[in-house]
Amino acid sequence: MKSVFSHTLIILSLALWLGGCASYDTQSDRGRSLANTKHFFVVSNLNDNHALDQKIVVALKARGREAEMGPLTMMPDDTQAIITFQDHWAWDFGDHLNFLQLAVRDKKSEQSFRTVTFSAKIPLHEETPVTVARLVDQLLGTK
Repeated sequence: MKSVFSHTLIILSLALWLGGCASYDTQSDRGRSLANTKHFFVVSNLNDNHALDQKIVVALKARGREAEMGPLTMMPDDTQAIITFQDHWAWDFGDHLNFLQLAVRDKKSEQSFRTVTFSAKIPLHEETPVTVARLVDQLLGTK
């Protein structure tokens, strides 16, 4: 009985410790909203070996927005907001996302007005599209 209790206590402690290892953070300029923004352009990152630009576009389209991706020179005229991203990966018998930041700016500005960040001290072993979808929800203010 004592052994079962100690194993249960160890598992619960580990779960609590690991549960606090990932965070999502949103920073936004006051008065700026993406509620009425329908046309997004995701700037492709030449160092992206995980097709994150495609995953971001898929997540935006799944939420009823129009989105395209590519280099800035391919940005459509009707673009309302530009999304850039930075990512970091860890390798543990496979690549695992441990940092992803999405930044939004309007077409005329070089300054981001909304940023969402995912950071994990220990990789979650979560599918990347799930993490991207969570960040897009926070970016749009839907969750």
